[in-house]
Amino acid sequence: MDAKNFLLHCMSLTSVTVSIFERARLLCNILIRSWNVDESMKKKPEKDGSMLLLFALLLGVDAIKILQLADFHLDVDYSVTGDAKQMCHNVSSGAPGKLGKYGDYMCDAPEPLVVFALREAKRLVPDPDLVIWTGDNIPHIDNYDWNYVNNVMNITTTALFNQFPNTTILPTFGNHDYSPANAFDRNSVLYKACWELWKKQIDPSEKDRFLLGGYYKHRLGNTTVLMLNTNLYYRPNKAYDNFTNKEDPADQFAFMQSELETASKCRKQPSPGCSQTVHIVAHIAPGAFERTPNFTWFRDPYNEKFLKLTVDYADVIGMMIFGHHHTDTFHLVKDANGTAVQFVLMSPAVTPWFSSLNGAGANNPAFRLYDANYDGTFNDITTYYVNLTELNASPSNTSFLSEYSFKGAYNIKGLINLSAMVDLVERIKKDRAVLSTYISYNSVLWDPKMPVDIYLGGQLCSMEFADYPRYYSCLAQYNSSALHGFYMVMVVLLAVWLSDLLS
Repeated sequence: MDAKNFLLHCMSLTSVTVSIFERARLLCNILIRSWNVDESMKKKPEKDGSMLLLFALLLGVDAIKILQLADFHLDVDYSVTGDAKQMCHNVSSGAPGKLGKYGDYMCDAPEPLVVFALREAKRLVPDPDLVIWTGDNIPHIDNYDWNYVNNVMNITTTALFNQFPNTTILPTFGNHDYSPANAFDRNSVLYKACWELWKKQIDPSEKDRFLLGGYYKHRLGNTTVLMLNTNLYYRPNKAYDNFTNKEDPADQFAFMQSELETASKCRKQPSPGCSQTVHIVAHIAPGAFERTPNFTWFRDPYNEKFLKLTVDYADVIGMMIFGHHHTDTFHLVKDANGTAVQFVLMSPAVTPWFSSLNGAGANNPAFRLYDANYDGTFNDITTYYVNLTELNASPSNTSFLSEYSFKGAYNIKGLINLSAMVDLVERIKKDRAVLSTYISYNSVLWDPKMPVDIYLGGQLCSMEFADYPRYYSCLAQYNSSALHGFYMVMVVLLAVWLSDLLS
């Protein structure tokens, strides 16, 4: 094989998403064949700079660009003359408003905002290797039917697929993508309807699994992505009482364990084509909501079981990516000894909706780009956002911008990996400047305020502990501090009152 053909052949290999180990094996085989070593092993290969070039080329394509879009919450009834106190809808009892075309911080996203966000995602990330779409398309409203769900799912699917026609898009469900919201069961009509919408993006062999529980797997090079339906584990899920198998609704835990065990065996005894790394993507993550103390997502047994799988198979789990919070945050996952074994990332939302939960609020619209490696580490993470007020005031002069680079903002040297995240948590706990940086990005620069007392505990404890027992134990320290402060104030007030009474 001459140098030119060798170069072309090796370049063709880079178009196939394979692991760094597989590429190294292929490279060695090609080199051996191209050098035509004789039986005495005395003949040396020709000197050719393309060999070194190709070695660098082959080993340099292990990164993958992943675009995440989370929580559209498209509200087709949003009106610029609506009432901001009534989800920006036109209601007879509300006062007509003068709202922005692209939305309002009190309400969910109108169609112009969703379309604009997708166009900006295409402009800023024109050729991602993968798009993960982590659910919640339906707005935070009540009393909508299946026709409403189907209409909104069609609108968002069409808009996204048309914007990225040549990119693999992996969708999953959010807890609002149902009628009524938070009622996910097995064998739902939703799964059948969305299979027809999404089947071009999902391997046909996954159809039965998808129709059973709304989850599936995707082969990503020599790794596997589990696109899970964690809405089944959500504490408010109304279908819980109807579960025939409450220990493992829709057999999803069994599916997870099977895939993780297969990857574990592959690591111990590698074979051609087997997957050694499993990535986990879903809407709702295990753990607690960082802005509202004592507010947890999964039912207790489900959180424990999910995290046990994460801990038991930590060595084969790569990326863990979720949405749902609408905020920008992360969790550490720790084993029984308190050692962090994994980290979980939550991306902020496209919708700016103001949550009425204590300590929560609104956010600026955002999406995220991961410069990721197949082993689950990241070269960087860039979050893009738009200031909603500026967009409404001057749409022709306003664009999505890079809000921050994770490595740059948090001064991370090298890869964003487990050790870097453990170090970051410690710095956030000890350094007020780092904490302030995190708080600013937590709401995507929407009215950032430094939390105090139990709300500070909510942030720090949820970040460090995804399991409930240690989360609550951590939070109790801030509860005690807040109560102590309250009692001290009461004692002082009582002393002043007694002094006035006796004087």
